[in-house]
Amino acid sequence: MKAKLLAVVSAAAFLSACANMNIPGVREMADEGSAFDAALHQNYADLAQAEYDEADWSDARYFTNRSKTAAMGMDGGPQEIAERSLPEGSGAEVEVARADLMAALDAGGREKASSAAARAQSSFDCWLQELEENIQQEDIDNCRAAFYQALAIVQAELDTAPAPMAAMPMPVPMNVYFGFDSAEISDKAMPVIDGIVEAYGKYEPEMISLVAYADRAGDAKYNDMLAKSRVDAVVKALRDAGIPASMLAISISGESDVPVSTADGVAEQGNRVVTVTFEDGM
Repeated sequence: MKAKLLAVVSAAAFLSACANMNIPGVREMADEGSAFDAALHQNYADLAQAEYDEADWSDARYFTNRSKTAAMGMDGGPQEIAERSLPEGSGAEVEVARADLMAALDAGGREKASSAAARAQSSFDCWLQELEENIQQEDIDNCRAAFYQALAIVQAELDTAPAPMAAMPMPVPMNVYFGFDSAEISDKAMPVIDGIVEAYGKYEPEMISLVAYADRAGDAKYNDMLAKSRVDAVVKALRDAGIPASMLAISISGESDVPVSTADGVAEQGNRVVTVTFEDGM
């Protein structure tokens, strides 16, 4: 009887958690605010769906509500750091990051680079959420990378808008991280792809260099093949977004000369990556 009661309670809790999380319905809401709000509306809906798919009801509800508020043109800005319980030692970086984000938004980033500004804000909130959860380093890295890449685009737009496009420096390398033994671009890595595509249109590089890596767990030949599959996935995503294949220079490093030095056999998130670098031809 006790087991049955617990099952009923669990079912009720599940139904309660799912209440007010009509994510597809929220995604289809009419936008009442700016272009920034409209982009934020969809970005938060993406985050809500990703957390819902992982059965994280609390964060799915949080991001659903953020999506709804953005659609109504009533967004309140990036989440306050104090609202999350972050791991020891992570506070200093996110405090600086949030201050930089607010400075860019307040300087006109919402209007001058609405898409990138929305991605920077939603990626920052994603970063905070994943830091608090602190169980998926890949997701933390993806959100953090997407934040910095989007913020760099906003800052470049604010700092160099009057200058000729050719005078703009190329952005820092952008990293697309993958799961263990996987060549699939995850939903949380897609903002990085979006950032690469947007940066391509803004910076007009002479060439885009892609270097594919794998960690040193497993057979070296297999890891070379896995690295190739990863770069193939990134190339497909970029080509699907309109970047010509002729712009993409590909190399496979596999488990040799990896970004994070490790002993053989060690699984390392930082080495399950395709690094994307813009070249200016100079």
